[in-house]
Amino acid sequence: MWGLGILKGMAVTMRNAMRGPITVRYPDQRLPLPERARWAVSHRYDENGRPKCTACLICVKECPDHILSIAVSRTADGGKHIDSYRYELGACMMCGLCVEACPYDAIEMSHEYELASADQGDLVRELLHDVDAASPRRAASPAKEAADA
Repeated sequence: MWGLGILKGMAVTMRNAMRGPITVRYPDQRLPLPERARWAVSHRYDENGRPKCTACLICVKECPDHILSIAVSRTADGGKHIDSYRYELGACMMCGLCVEACPYDAIEMSHEYELASADQGDLVRELLHDVDAASPRRAASPAKEAADA
C-alpha cells in the first residue's frame, strides 16, 4: 500500500511528541548513579576510623597510568608508616585495576563525578598523609580470620 511508511513514521513521531520531556536539567536535577560506577579513587577506613591501607604497594604496581605513589618509612617497632599517598586525578583513566588488585579492600572507586577544576593543582590529591599503615593482620577481614583459626 502506498504511503504506509509515512503513516508509520508519523505514528512514531506522535507517540514521542505526547510522552513529554525526558531530559534532566543538570545541575538542578541529577540522575542516581549506578552502584558500580567508577570515578575517582578514595580510601576506605575501618570501624575505628583508621585507614585500611597496609602500604603493600600492589595498587601502585598495578596502575597502568602510574598515577599512584606511596612514600613509606619504617617505624621503630618494625611497622610501616605512610608518609604520603598521592593520586593524580587528572591522569587517571578510572579503570579500577588498583581497586581490584588491593588484597585488603583499602581503596574504592567513589561516586564523586564532578571532577572538573580550573586549577591544575586540584587534580593531584593526597589520599593519606602521615599515618601508620595497617598491619596485614589488622586489615584482614573477620571471616578470613575465622577461617584461619
